[in-house]
Amino acid sequence: MNKKFMSVLCLMSFLLFVAITKADENTLPPVSGDDTQLSSLGKVFVRKFRLEGNTAFSEKDFAPILSPFENREITAEELQEVKNKITRFYIDNGYITSGAVIPDQKMEDGMITMKIIEGRLTQINVSGNKRLRSGYVKKRAELAAGNKPLNINTLQDQLKLIKQDPHIDTVNANLSPGLKPGESQLDIEIEELRPYHLSMRFNNHNSPNIGAYRGEFELSHNNLTGLGDSLTAQYDITEGLDDYSIEYSIPFTRRDTTLTLKTDRADAIVVAEPFDKLNIESRTKTYSAAVRHPFFKNLAREISAEIKLEKRDSEIKFTDKGAAFSEGVPDYNQENSGQTTVSVLRVSQEWVERGMAQVIAVRSTFSFGLDLFNPTINDTGPDGRFFTWLGQFQWLRRFDFLNSQTLFRTDFRYSDKPLLPVEKFSIGGAMTVRGYRENQITTDNGWASSLEWRVPIMKVKFPWLSKAQTDGELQLCPFFDYGSGWNTDNPDPSPKDIYSIGLGARWAVNKDIRAEIYWGKSLKSVEGSDEHDIQDDGIHFQISADIF
Repeated sequence: MNKKFMSVLCLMSFLLFVAITKADENTLPPVSGDDTQLSSLGKVFVRKFRLEGNTAFSEKDFAPILSPFENREITAEELQEVKNKITRFYIDNGYITSGAVIPDQKMEDGMITMKIIEGRLTQINVSGNKRLRSGYVKKRAELAAGNKPLNINTLQDQLKLIKQDPHIDTVNANLSPGLKPGESQLDIEIEELRPYHLSMRFNNHNSPNIGAYRGEFELSHNNLTGLGDSLTAQYDITEGLDDYSIEYSIPFTRRDTTLTLKTDRADAIVVAEPFDKLNIESRTKTYSAAVRHPFFKNLAREISAEIKLEKRDSEIKFTDKGAAFSEGVPDYNQENSGQTTVSVLRVSQEWVERGMAQVIAVRSTFSFGLDLFNPTINDTGPDGRFFTWLGQFQWLRRFDFLNSQTLFRTDFRYSDKPLLPVEKFSIGGAMTVRGYRENQITTDNGWASSLEWRVPIMKVKFPWLSKAQTDGELQLCPFFDYGSGWNTDNPDPSPKDIYSIGLGARWAVNKDIRAEIYWGKSLKSVEGSDEHDIQDDGIHFQISADIF
């Protein structure tokens, strides 16, 4: 009997070891107890099993395992089988450091108590970090464990999320036994990404009225104090525009609830003929504070919300006097001539779904113009009190056919009343309807959609720059764009609809240097400008480079 029992016990131990080894080479074996005394009982009548210590599963979850052994006599070997099946159930569901123990006990009314030891992560050690604080990584790893039983699948997913963190390049982790039964220790070794970045872009994505050709320079430090905070400075310049912005962002919870503070100043002068002789100048200052919180986040899905308070001051001067070029802006003979102020509360919700072949992103933004910080208030016409809704949808799908991708995006804006110029919806240009000038149509309400098919056609390697196998990919991109704008309680522009078809080319010299050019054929005629620009020919381009 003892030989048979020991053979069964050895076989079960071997099977358990193999299962654990397959689950994860760095995981602990399930906790087991010494309950061999039960074999001396021979057969016992079991009316019911009572479980203690189980929090990951309810007794109802174990019913299919336990019920075949209840209300009948069972042998010591069957008792071991029940215990092993419970342990196996935990292991199969990812709780590889959890298991069942049947302690020696006095039988009462056919009731056997089975103790569940649910393994927990009790210690996390972080190494390899130089600037990033250990607590930043540790707190995020604790999301997979905390005060709940350790699940290897949840832990692995959380480590992958940590790997996607913009401050971290690589993550290596090892799970080992702790000091007590059921306890585990996690050792995480990371390699940080370079925290500072400099990028430059050159494009023609600005209105020709202030200079279409724009240079953009962005310098950022993504780990300023070791808390994962970032500081970004950006400067954009055209012939008639100087735009400066500074942004500071810091996550203040382990779930990446983030506070962002930003200030922006844009000084512009009209340079397009014949208006350049009128000395039309504008100055816009923007201050904002935002809090963003991801309510749900895993490798495939993220649901988040953001609340932002924004104040924007704008001033337009005409021959050194304030001027009203739009309804709602005080004229030169009024107080605060040419000046407008809006204080806006923006509440956004975002949903992103990622799959093997597609990415879907949906964003909704409600904007409320507040009577706060002395906004522009008018008896009639547009002012700082308004409500708008902006809905945005984007879908990127990868196809096996020609290894191509399809990109569809659409934006829809609704406003309950006429808006000041700083809040209007713009249509036309590289980001909305190609083939037309930037900001061809500006209205209170609008809709812009684009469908683009990206097809890789060849590799064009650039000497000394295109080194990796994936470098140098050239894509052809046929597209169709459509946009429509209309006003609230005011006449609509003419035309109110514009649309185009065209072809683009995108070239990835390497992972840091990219270039693109698009040509769009406008399918709806619009009034031309006295001064010609390549945007009038439907040409939009951009060259971007990440210097370091």
